Amino acid sequence: MAGPKILHMKHNPYQDKLDSELKRLREDNTKLRQQMESSQNSSLVRDYEHVQQKLGDSEAALKKTRTIYQTKVKEFKEGIFDLFGYSVTCPADNQYSLLSVFAESQDDNILFYRVKNNLQLIETRFTKTLDLQAHIAKLTQHRSIPLFLSDVTSDLFHRQTVIGGELEYTCELVVTARINNNCSKN
Repeated sequence: MAGPKILHMKHNPYQDKLDSELKRLREDNTKLRQQMESSQNSSLVRDYEHVQQKLGDSEAALKKTRTIYQTKVKEFKEGIFDLFGYSVTCPADNQYSLLSVFAESQDDNILFYRVKNNLQLIETRFTKTLDLQAHIAKLTQHRSIPLFLSDVTSDLFHRQTVIGGELEYTCELVVTARINNNCSKN
């Protein structure tokens, strides 16, 4: 004997309902995935734009800081030059090159090298022309680089005034007096 046969109707209302429900669920699923991806993307885009804005602000602040720093360094170097008569540069790490306002050429520099906490005078073409016996005494006996430099400055000044005549370097000195009017009744 053969088993029972099940007949299905061509237009089964129950199957049609299941098929339409499955189709609707698939469409909802697709829409939800798109919304999720869209919201994730928009969130990522917002985060990216926020990070880009912060980066731009940081770069602008860094540029401003660099500009201020460069201006202050320039002002400081000009102040050192005006006050002490030496242009100071750093040609390498721990090296300081000093060029006097009274130097005869741009190559007439004095070079110091820092070793630990001490500055050592490095021989240059210019330092070979100096009367080192007199100048070195300031370094060895008095252990004073400022005294050595002032002695070199004085020597260079005298060389130019005796040999060259009039100096091109001029200095305008402005003195401001501050008067205190402190009156007290007795």
